[in-house]
Amino acid sequence: MNRWFGSDLLVDRLAGLGVRYLALNPGASIRGLHDSLVNPPGRAPELLLTLHEEIAVAMAHGFSKAGGGTMAVGVHDTVGLLHASMAIFNAWADRSPVFGIVGTGPLDAARRRPWIDWIHTVNDQGALVRDFTVWNDQPTSPAALLASADRAWAEIHRAPVGPSLIGLDVDVQETEVDHADYAERLAVGPGVASRLAPDRDMVDAIVDGLRASRAPLFVTDRPLSATASAHLVELARRTGGGLHEVGGGISFPVGAPNDVTEGVDSAMAAADYLVLVEARDPTWALGPVDLHTRRSLTKWRGTPAASIGVSGAMDKSWMVAESPGPDRLELTAEPELALAAILDGWGSEVRPLAPAFAAAAALPGPALPDATSDARGIHRGHLGRAIATALDGVEWTVSNGVIGNWARRTLRFQAPDQFLGRSLAGGLGYGPGASLGAGLAYRGSGRVVVDLQGDGDFLYTPQSLWTAAHHQIPLLVVIDSNRSYFQDERHQRAIAVNRGRSPERVGVGIAIDEPAVDHAQLARSFGISSIGPIDDYAELERALATAVAQVRAGEPVLLDVRTSPN
Repeated sequence: MNRWFGSDLLVDRLAGLGVRYLALNPGASIRGLHDSLVNPPGRAPELLLTLHEEIAVAMAHGFSKAGGGTMAVGVHDTVGLLHASMAIFNAWADRSPVFGIVGTGPLDAARRRPWIDWIHTVNDQGALVRDFTVWNDQPTSPAALLASADRAWAEIHRAPVGPSLIGLDVDVQETEVDHADYAERLAVGPGVASRLAPDRDMVDAIVDGLRASRAPLFVTDRPLSATASAHLVELARRTGGGLHEVGGGISFPVGAPNDVTEGVDSAMAAADYLVLVEARDPTWALGPVDLHTRRSLTKWRGTPAASIGVSGAMDKSWMVAESPGPDRLELTAEPELALAAILDGWGSEVRPLAPAFAAAAALPGPALPDATSDARGIHRGHLGRAIATALDGVEWTVSNGVIGNWARRTLRFQAPDQFLGRSLAGGLGYGPGASLGAGLAYRGSGRVVVDLQGDGDFLYTPQSLWTAAHHQIPLLVVIDSNRSYFQDERHQRAIAVNRGRSPERVGVGIAIDEPAVDHAQLARSFGISSIGPIDDYAELERALATAVAQVRAGEPVLLDVRTSPN
């Protein structure tokens, strides 16, 4: 007869909830959990080894964004959680469910080893990440652990969703239990939470605003579900409205008849009713911001406005996640339900596309230069075009990256699952781990997952490549190697010019050059097939054709592409 321990109960419970994978970086405080995954007496998720806690959490983040479901993550007491905290924040800002487990204690001081158990034991680990998790607990018995797991599962799937963290005490993990005593608890699933539905009066008010307008503009800035996207496109069609994507994620087909994204300045100036749908930040959604004054440069005329989404439900005294933005009606509800209700309230009337929006939709956007490269490397627009050519005829998903906004223009996203969106917290180190998670979600499907990976972000967590090689997670990593923290370069240039100083020294403390990192060689050291550095367009085309074929065959591949930041 198998002996059962507290950690065995937890992993069995996780498997029963549908958790297929648990990613971790090992530590003594989770040795019981680790053994339960390797030698389970019951059910258990598959263990995935990562070389940094931030990668483990980012994998779960990307896995959920790719539609793979919910992953669990195990991290070491205190120091492991400190490493993981950045990625937990990213998952919270991006509303991704992650089932977090952190080793704890022993909380009983009499049970601690000298030094290490003392320096790695805190009374309330959850306090470190409480402001950016949706459930925190530190149960002190196996029965309480199972109840906490059920509650965590319900909370991370209730809008606005996000990560949870359970402190798993060493003694709870390693306490022997009679499995029969917990059979009933193990068979009980979590309660089903209702979705965040729209207020009927607010829906009516937005419908009235749309009826009174002749040029409504819908602005989106987060990935939408396929259903929500279809509702939005249909609502724009019926109201004669324009559709503008700020860049946070695909929410309608690029080039749709109502897509005014490339001509947004004229569209924003013409709009007489503004509807923000899941905007990252309402002021940001209005248009560009001056880097020096920090003031919005919007063409919007201050017309009536409304917003739809669940951002308001995330506000905390610790941090308000967005600017106040324009005066507006704020409908706090899941976009899919809110857009369906507004569409129903509008009815079957179909208005022609507003003339100003028709003109804006016809604008082609920036043209690719004739030259494919300059002194610094391959133009990012040409990189995007080459990737689009290589992916022609295959199913694909961009898990991360926008290559200077050229990805949208060249890859022409048509469905929400073709672009999983940005890191909406802006935390570096996100891309490699999140792309691993997306590759895992699509493993075996034949779909090519592409990580358009900035070099600065990549160098925070390059060891993610080892996990791709070890667990054979198919993924195409294209390093956008402009050898600079380019966003900061833009800010430093603006400061220098404003102060009347020479911009010639802007690269000091910013350029990742002299020496330039050989990402292809680094990838090979982790067991990844790689090509590069590439700075010739013809070579890029050949390398992409080879790489796509390898990924379709189930391999992870990295291309190191020297790019120009223009």
